[in-house]
Amino acid sequence: MLALCAMAISAASFYATYLQAKASQQQVAAAERQLKAETWPWLKMGYSNFDINEEQQTINMNIQNSGTGPAIVHYIEYIYEGNHHYDILELLNDCCNLDAYQQALLDIEHHNSDINYRNAFGWLVSSTTNNILLANGEQYHVFTMQKTNFNTGLWLQIDHKIRKVVAKACYCSVLKECYTVDQTSHIEEVSHCSLPSLSKNMSTHGTQKL
Repeated sequence: MLALCAMAISAASFYATYLQAKASQQQVAAAERQLKAETWPWLKMGYSNFDINEEQQTINMNIQNSGTGPAIVHYIEYIYEGNHHYDILELLNDCCNLDAYQQALLDIEHHNSDINYRNAFGWLVSSTTNNILLANGEQYHVFTMQKTNFNTGLWLQIDHKIRKVVAKACYCSVLKECYTVDQTSHIEEVSHCSLPSLSKNMSTHGTQKL
């Protein structure tokens, strides 16, 4: 009888320990879920061709963090007609011969140094998108270009062909949980963000005004 009582007490003690351990695990899991929710970045890609505030036809490509935590954007991949690019200027040169426009501005300015032809004929601004920190609620402008009488042809070409580009950003949270998002805002969780291959012309600097 004493042996049976001892076994019953031992079993009850074991079960109580098991329940306590299970409760602890559930608390840890709940805390991890809460921490993930509080630090989850939610990125969305944006495109517009009109600035309402300035009442000006302006191409604007951006990426915005609408989540609850910061995001480390490792890269944005652009696919145009089978070609993969990791720099916005390289993409626009491939689709729309952007280099020719930039060279035309340089040539004009070289012969008329007293006039800022970038302001007169249309400026563009591009920003690097590799390894940037995007705070929650922050919007990051990748490419901006105003439409003018001088650059109408190029502007329309970019506005038309950019719609044929497949874009995908890879980013991670501060907890090193990584995701990809495309231009349709479809998000997938991935194990890591490894750049497949560095573009030879990838910008390693910040915002550039050309």
